[in-house]
Amino acid sequence: MTTGTVAVSGVALAGCAPTDSGMDETSVSSRITLGSQFGSQASLAGLRTSVINPATSVGPGSITSHVIDQADLHPKSGVALRVTNPDVSVQADQPIDMGFSLEDGTTHAPLSNQLIKIQVKLPDGWATFKHLYTNEQGFASYTAKVLTTTQITAIFDGTDALQSARSSNVGTMTVVPSSVPAPPVQAASSAAAAALRVSTPDTADATMPVGSLGERAVYLAAQQAGKPYVYGAEGPYSFDCSGLVQYVFKQLGRSLPRTAEEQYEATVHVSQYNKQVGDLIFFGTPGNIYHIGIYAGGGKMWAAPKSGEVVSLRDIYTTSYSVGRVS
Repeated sequence: MTTGTVAVSGVALAGCAPTDSGMDETSVSSRITLGSQFGSQASLAGLRTSVINPATSVGPGSITSHVIDQADLHPKSGVALRVTNPDVSVQADQPIDMGFSLEDGTTHAPLSNQLIKIQVKLPDGWATFKHLYTNEQGFASYTAKVLTTTQITAIFDGTDALQSARSSNVGTMTVVPSSVPAPPVQAASSAAAAALRVSTPDTADATMPVGSLGERAVYLAAQQAGKPYVYGAEGPYSFDCSGLVQYVFKQLGRSLPRTAEEQYEATVHVSQYNKQVGDLIFFGTPGNIYHIGIYAGGGKMWAAPKSGEVVSLRDIYTTSYSVGRVS
């Protein structure tokens, strides 16, 4: 190759050549003069681009220059994302609607049918636990029930036309003693109040009465989602299967032994057909229990599965299991 020229070779384009190609390389090479086509275009790299234009090419070596004006490029629109009721006081396990709004950052027009991710603050950082879609008014909500003061926020990943964003504020649900009346929850505006009915199904919703031990256990197990499985770990930053169960019920004032086998022996045994949310799902046979999870309803359980995986909501993967209830 010489200055200002490119040798186009069938062999070179292929990346490699057979040793017995039977073709003289010079017979498939041609020269394309670049200098006269590009000239000083390189100095305008931010404004222009040079391309091969098949519609105007008059020969194998023809190159034309097409200028793209920066005014033709449409920047993404900014958005405004916020928690509509950022500071609320609730009693433990009191249902409460937490709302979110998404609008165009310039025109303030609502952005409908957009996915936002809801995150909760855990000891080791923020974790996504729900996906919601905004309605025609640009609002979304879910019904929360918390046992301790909890902070949440929202994330919008953006689209081809919209910038990504994190909510400009943080929602805080402050748990107050039952003797202190919790004020009614008010949305940020009457429009928001009308719109706060976008919800997603929760596995354990309405399976047991509000405030039941089992429902609380499922809620606390869900708060550990994403934490790694570590053999012998008892929390709060990692767990094995029985360590997760022991940790969850300890927060609820129930003392369970350490191993899955011991936990099986310490629970009241019920049939598969009578299991309830919060019951313990045991795998194996008495004397050889090797795995355990917390039943979440709908054929699923919260569990710390095995090395290399994390605490997650999983299917009960076999019909051969026993059920134990913590009293």
